[in-house]
Formats: sequence, C-alpha cells, structure tokens
Amino acid sequence: MGPQGFSTEGLVTLAVDWSGVQTPIGWIEPAIVALWITECGLPGAFDARALRPTLVVAADPLLFTTAARAALAQGMLTGWRDERFDVIIPSSGQRIFTLERSAFRLFGLQSQAAQLIGYRPDGAVWVARRSASKAIDPGLLDTLVGGGVSAGESPTQTLLREAGEEAGLTQDQTALAVGCSEFELWRRVAPGVQNERVTVFTLTVEPDWIPVNTDGEVDSFLCLDSTALERRLAAGEFAYEAALSIRAAQAAQAERATGATLSKHGEL
Repeated sequence: MGPQGFSTEGLVTLAVDWSGVQTPIGWIEPAIVALWITECGLPGAFDARALRPTLVVAADPLLFTTAARAALAQGMLTGWRDERFDVIIPSSGQRIFTLERSAFRLFGLQSQAAQLIGYRPDGAVWVARRSASKAIDPGLLDTLVGGGVSAGESPTQTLLREAGEEAGLTQDQTALAVGCSEFELWRRVAPGVQNERVTVFTLTVEPDWIPVNTDGEVDSFLCLDSTALERRLAAGEFAYEAALSIRAAQAAQAERATGATLSKHGEL
C-alpha cells in the first residue's frame, strides 16, 4: 500500500539517483517501464522480480522528456501542453528539474495545484462548469478558480495568475483570498497516477459580483446555496479534486467556528 492507503499494487516505483541515493519520486505502470527500456535503453537499475520493483533512472529532464514523447507517439499520452511543472522529491519538497506537465500523471510525479472556493456574503458558493473541451474531467463542476502550479511558482502566485483568466477576479480581489487548507491526493487515472499536493483558498466576493471567464476553460458558472451544493456533491457532479477541495474548505470553516465557540465560552 502507498500513502494514506493508496494501493500501489501492480505499479512500479519510479526513483532517481539523487546524490548517490535511490530516491522515489513517482509510480509508473509496467507498460511505461517497457517504454523506458525500449526508447531510452536501460537508464538505471530495474529488477522485475523484486517484491516492490523500482525503476531507478538518472535525474535528467532530457531522459524524462524522451520517454514522455515516446509515450505521446504511441498513444499512451493524449496531449502536450507546452507548460512545465517542477519535478520534486515528495519526501523533502526539493525541486530537481522541470518537465512538461502532461507527463506528470504518466510518471506518477507529484504536482501542485491551487483551488479557490468563492463565497457570497450569504454563504452561497460560486462554482464553474468545466469546458467540454478540457482534456481532464470535461463538463464536470469545479471550484471557482483552480490551476496547476507552474514551474517556479508558488500556489499563491498561481492563484493570482489564474483568477483573472478563469473568473474575472481583479488582483485586488484575489489578494484577499485566504489559504485555509492543504492536502495530498493519490488515485489511479488514465494514463497513470494523479499525485498532487493541493492548496485551498477561500474568498468572499461582493454580493453583486458575477464571474466572467476569458480563457475558454469554463462553459458557465453557477451560484449554489448549501442544499444545492450538497446535492450536487453527493451526485458526483464535481471533478474529484474540486470535491475534495470544497470538503477541505468546509472542514476548515467548521474548525474555525468550533474554535470561535470555545473561545466565546472561555474554553481556550
């Protein structure tokens, strides 16, 4: 089993030789191991008979790019974004090189994301419906703003960049967002593993504010009261990461409310 009960059965650990130490950075399918061997030679050590097989490769972005390009050519990877993410060592958070973002799930590498939960003063939540043309989770409901953290960025910088494009928020509005939670998620997806650290922000917008999308990634927006939000969450209408982000924000909100109540009664 992997972190927090995530099952790595049937997966191969991907590790890099970092300062002479075999350092795990992701998980890959056996078909991807075969691709590495065929397209890149045997760049490191691999014992398929081991109880927990590990492919050890050089920490070389060119090698990773070669493997990803080969996967794209063979249909194992369905797109190329021309956007780079930081490849990190999950155990330490150290950045080791940058790589095309489309390859991250293919190699089970840990990426980072920022999610913004937008509230009206009455507690209703603004949500977006993802464009039908999105490569991942097309047409599902999403948080008001969300995006992957590009190479060299922090989650806050990503939020400031994405908020205007995705929802029409000004820099001054977005600067009022508050980080409320952070979580990690792991799940099997096509073509590999989603391994992501997510930072969740919340923002209360003006009561008459209406979101406007400018980058074509959103089909429409909805403003949901708590009952409608719970119904749609229960029905599975939200993208997986968005649902987890909303739940994380709700948990943080409940924790703050509990703390405020205890403080009011002199229990802190």
